[in-house]
Amino acid sequence: MRSRYPLIRLALKLSPILATTALIGAALVLLAYPLGLHLLIRPLLTGPGTHPLTAAATLALALATLLRNNRLGTALAAMVLALMLLRLFLAEPSGPWLAALTPFPQALAKLNALGHSVALGELTALSLAASAAALLCYQAFRLTLSQLLAAFSLAVPQVAIVGYALGLNRFHGETSLTTVSMVIPLAMAILLCSAHRGGLRALLSPRVGGRVARLQLLLGFSIPFLTGFLLVNTVQHSPDLSLGILIVTVSQATVVLITVSAILYDQVDLGRRRYQRQLELLATKDALTLTYNRYALERRADQELARFHRHGPPLSALLVDIDHFKVINDTYGHGVGDLVLQRLAALMRSHCRCQDMVARWGGEEFVLLLPDTALEAAAQAAEKLRRLIAETDFSEQGVGLPVHISIGCAQLMANESFSDQLRRADAALYSAKRQGRNQVVCAEPSRPSLRQA
Repeated sequence: MRSRYPLIRLALKLSPILATTALIGAALVLLAYPLGLHLLIRPLLTGPGTHPLTAAATLALALATLLRNNRLGTALAAMVLALMLLRLFLAEPSGPWLAALTPFPQALAKLNALGHSVALGELTALSLAASAAALLCYQAFRLTLSQLLAAFSLAVPQVAIVGYALGLNRFHGETSLTTVSMVIPLAMAILLCSAHRGGLRALLSPRVGGRVARLQLLLGFSIPFLTGFLLVNTVQHSPDLSLGILIVTVSQATVVLITVSAILYDQVDLGRRRYQRQLELLATKDALTLTYNRYALERRADQELARFHRHGPPLSALLVDIDHFKVINDTYGHGVGDLVLQRLAALMRSHCRCQDMVARWGGEEFVLLLPDTALEAAAQAAEKLRRLIAETDFSEQGVGLPVHISIGCAQLMANESFSDQLRRADAALYSAKRQGRNQVVCAEPSRPSLRQA
């Protein structure tokens, strides 16, 4: 299963490696019994050891993890689950049922005679049962439940690690260091099998939720562990100091977590706002000329129309068309025509006031919306723009011919829509074209006529 998230791809690759590690460790423990390698079975001379059934069950689950959805893998996981449930609910650690299923009984008896009895403890059985159930859930495509069970199976070795690290014998109980070194990679391998789905996918996501969750997970494990270490080392000498350390550590960890989370969320929100501005730009701007598009023009026109009806300030519009633009495209190519459009748009933007709006209406046509401008002032602005274009040298754009524009002007009338105003400006533009082009014509306030073909 491929994923675009790097951490998920890494997790899916690590799963078989961890399963192989657990399998090799379990096989070594099983070999250690007939070979008499007691140090491998019981790393601490006075501590607990790894029971042969623990190693056999770990080996079976590791093999089932590597086989994934194979029927043999399902059978192995079901067999281990049944065996661990038998240990938890029906059998004693040294009962006849488990004794009959235990490999290398004579080697185990010799090891027990040397000191601390080696037994399949309840915590170990619980961890292996959870791992087997998680694997069966994975094979049944119940991935969320599989992740929960695999995470629970990691709690047992975590308890043992805390017990060994802090010298709390009651914590590790009958769980040996060898068992911990096998069970942890096994549970992690099963957990990472479904890294592309459910909660683990969200945890490994590169998005802010995953980043914050990973930080919280790290602090959630490290801060309590360090706090416990300080408490264990100070509680016998100064109980008051231990309580103070606990309060300060927890409060400071909370502050750090909230601060870092706020920083990450602020960075993401900044990126979101930047992306939103880009989307707004794409939605309202013409990509070629960087002027506003028709959608943005119509929205602004609605606002100006509402303001016109409330307060009555004049509103004029100029409809600009490039004369003989088809000749430019046919003679010099559409690439040169695009350059001319870009240059013309830049000239119009520089010619307009900050409250004016330049929009590409379509093809070589542009609309200039002039708020608070009467028809006479609009005609003067149009004439200045026409002269500016006529006097501009477009040779840098690759055009050897002079470029001219025709402009139709119209002022918004009472009880008139923006579309009606543009139709009158369009009729005035056609009149300028018919009279020889390179002209400015103002629309009559009468009913507009349609453009002729």
